[in-house]
Amino acid sequence: MLSFLNIPLSILSLLEANITPQEIAAGVCLGMFLGFVPLNGPMAWLLIIFFFVFKLNRTSTALSLPVFKLLYIIGISGVTEKIGGYLLITADYLTGFWGFVTGLPVIAYLDLNNTLVAGGLAFSLLLLIPVYMVSARATAVIQRHYNIKIKNTKAVDIAKKISRFKTLTDRVDNIKSKLK
Repeated sequence: MLSFLNIPLSILSLLEANITPQEIAAGVCLGMFLGFVPLNGPMAWLLIIFFFVFKLNRTSTALSLPVFKLLYIIGISGVTEKIGGYLLITADYLTGFWGFVTGLPVIAYLDLNNTLVAGGLAFSLLLLIPVYMVSARATAVIQRHYNIKIKNTKAVDIAKKISRFKTLTDRVDNIKSKLK
């Protein structure tokens, strides 16, 4: 019913929850991997499995994925394709490695021979440590300095009331569906 309010409530829940900055940073990094890899292949499915298996903040993944996917659409896809083309085609010294990797039973199905997939993974690996460090530090700063200020604003009070209202309407809808 009030689905447009979910994003601000998700951001507020990130700040209010007892979540470590490392979990949030891991979620941002997974969002980056998903953002820089085409979402229509088996590699994306493997990353989605990581989303459910590993301990990371799923809200930060869901919030960062559109940002990285937008960057990918705007122009990073050209960069990742060039990196993948270099790794798969131009770099002759990697021919034996790619022959071995693509010959492995399960890994052969992950589309690593696609320049966009290989380039997206390589580009994400290059950015992994900087994105992790920046997002972990930014999260720690936000949680430390602004958490108290944000909790005492009228907007948060309104969002909490709307959240309670949404919970109440969901319960009413649930009761109505049971009565039918």
